[in-house]
Amino acid sequence: MATFVPGVAHLTARHTGGSARYCYSVWLRHLATLGAHGLPTSFGTVGELGPGNSLGVGLAALLSGADRYVALDVAPFADTDRNGEVLDELIGLFRDRAPIPDEAEFPLVRPLLPSYAFPDHILTLSRMQAALAPDRLATIRQAVLAPSTPAPSTPSTSSGPSMITYLTRWEDEGVIAAGTADLVLSQAVLEYPDDLEATYAAIHRWLVPGGVTSHVVDFKAHGITREWNGHWACPDALWWLSQGRRRAALNRAPHSTHVELSRRFGFRLVTDDRTTRPSAIGRADLAPRFRHLTDEDLTTSLATMQAVKGPPPTAAGGDSPSPP
Repeated sequence: MATFVPGVAHLTARHTGGSARYCYSVWLRHLATLGAHGLPTSFGTVGELGPGNSLGVGLAALLSGADRYVALDVAPFADTDRNGEVLDELIGLFRDRAPIPDEAEFPLVRPLLPSYAFPDHILTLSRMQAALAPDRLATIRQAVLAPSTPAPSTPSTSSGPSMITYLTRWEDEGVIAAGTADLVLSQAVLEYPDDLEATYAAIHRWLVPGGVTSHVVDFKAHGITREWNGHWACPDALWWLSQGRRRAALNRAPHSTHVELSRRFGFRLVTDDRTTRPSAIGRADLAPRFRHLTDEDLTTSLATMQAVKGPPPTAAGGDSPSPP
């Protein structure tokens, strides 16, 4: 309720991000899972939705050989000094070819892997020697200190003065030039955008043909209700009050909505690894707008979803043809 008081809402911003080891684990889990499903593991431009105050996942992508990283957030949260420290720690982890921090260290991080050994089959010795070359590290370090920050009216492209581009108001059309990103990923972010349809449309527009997405989506109520999925039983008016004017309010979209939007916007879903738990609410408890939820929706608390960009949506906004 305090967020309705002028000047308080900004205090609720999503100041997320993590340690170098957390970011190393998140990036390599996404990368290893892509490789396990036969998807690309080498990228020119990597875009990340909602990095929060740490750009560590994107820095890990650059240290794995990506040419460019585009951070897309709703407000300028990044901490330059902390990101410099994270970069130094990540360099050490990659030089040591350290194992991926597993569920013993980060029990809530997904996706889970069958092995947490350093992915030598993807990040080969020659690839890492090139990625960690001294002159390249100096360029990355300079990019952390002075990322490119184009105005929303100026589309970001795959080339520019910095290896790192930091964008806010990423929901604005045109902030990234169409067909310039090879991978767009997120970690527990897609449960927040108000307009998921516009988000999926934007991701499809940003990606090159055959580009890939990798998202971990958390469908839980994040402690707002007593039951883990009690947000689907909450009437809209009460939910509106509970969310207030937070910058990052849950959209309550279930798993099936993400599957449907992926299909509608021409993504071929390759990985759909669901984490399930017993439903804490019965079907009779659901709010009217959520009575269409499937039994699978009611028990899906989190999912790792990876997809390939297929044909664009039809001009009429209808279903896309099936990707080849």
